[in-house]
Amino acid sequence: MTFLFGRVKSSRDNERRSKDNLQGLLQLGIDEELGGRERLLQIFRRGLNAPQVRVKTDRYGITLVRKVEITEKNVRGAVEISYLYRDNNLDSIPEITTLITKIYPQEETL
Repeated sequence: MTFLFGRVKSSRDNERRSKDNLQGLLQLGIDEELGGRERLLQIFRRGLNAPQVRVKTDRYGITLVRKVEITEKNVRGAVEISYLYRDNNLDSIPEITTLITKIYPQEETL
């Protein structure tokens, strides 16, 4: 979970991605210090039944990318979660391999 909350010391790309995750999560109201880990776990559980947006198959198995919509105060967005099912076994417990936050543009109110 530390990768998701901006505390990675690794390559520049990984550090940037980790910081981007942190910023996106904070914008969606998911703050580690305010119960963010628990909230993220709830989102991961919801994601198991969320709409599927992509499928990828590789030597590790099949990855289903699912999108969980989130509205927090005045911010609307989503979290795309990649669930890897090792050896293409969709009956197994998946591993979360990627998380991408999406922040939607604010709609103007008249």
